[in-house]
Amino acid sequence: MIGRRAFVAGLAAGLVARGGVAWSAVPRVGILTDHIPLAAIFVQGLSDAAWDVGEDVIVLRRGSGADHWRSAARELARLPVSVIVAGEHTAARAAREATDAIPIVAIDFEHDPIASGFVRTLARPGANVTGFFCDLDDAMARLARALLEAVPTTRRMVALTDGASTDAQAGALRRARAALGVEIETLDSAGGSPDALARRVAAAHAAMIVLTSPQLQADATPLAKRAIRRKVASAGAFVRYAQVGGLLARGPSVPDTFRRAGATVDRLLRGARAADLAVERPPRFELVLNARTAAALEVPLPPSLSASADHIIR
Repeated sequence: MIGRRAFVAGLAAGLVARGGVAWSAVPRVGILTDHIPLAAIFVQGLSDAAWDVGEDVIVLRRGSGADHWRSAARELARLPVSVIVAGEHTAARAAREATDAIPIVAIDFEHDPIASGFVRTLARPGANVTGFFCDLDDAMARLARALLEAVPTTRRMVALTDGASTDAQAGALRRARAALGVEIETLDSAGGSPDALARRVAAAHAAMIVLTSPQLQADATPLAKRAIRRKVASAGAFVRYAQVGGLLARGPSVPDTFRRAGATVDRLLRGARAADLAVERPPRFELVLNARTAAALEVPLPPSLSASADHIIR
């Protein structure tokens, strides 16, 4: 086995392989992610499936680069690798453009896989892409319901969007309006600074939902802090939003999904076809409440909501 320090250093450098292993003799798995800890969790998933990483299989990690994954995906396709794991939507898109032959395991929590053209059906993807995608209707409805439970007086919600990258999520929220009994509007985050956005939501006497995209995740901290300053109850569709100050967040467990991806790659390496492997949902969602933010907003968290939370930040 490779030592822990050498293992992490190998992922940072882009390669996990034991010295002396002949590349042509073992399968290679490419993973497109900028997040070394998530790549390490994926490798652990392979180990759980009885692969000796560095001996029985070689893992190559590539980052996004200046052209948003295109060069990295083409490089992996040229080697070639046996499987590509794409850790976000744009990486999956780049991998799909680079090859229609190499199996791709996509991890995409933001888009509908059928509407995106990745798969034909959830049960039988039909091409070379399978992986992990959210049931957005269910995910968005549960997020909005948690916010409504936290602040029962809410009659209006404003969802912060990020252009086309959040269209599927926004559509799912709109479909949930009738069942929730609240008005749900959208506000494109390109329209202003985090403070300006929070001010507009406050002026509408609304609660705020932050959808998930790379840009909205990058802006999570200022959005959460400005929401507190403007006395706006806010929820995020990704777990980190509550960790940086949002009132609550509900989203898929990213580490659990990367680990589960190791099992999917195991099946592909042992002969399964991506076209026949049903799309999976994330193995676990997490509800995170921020009690400090609740106190700052003077919002008492209901015991029923606290009891259902996976984590409470105190």
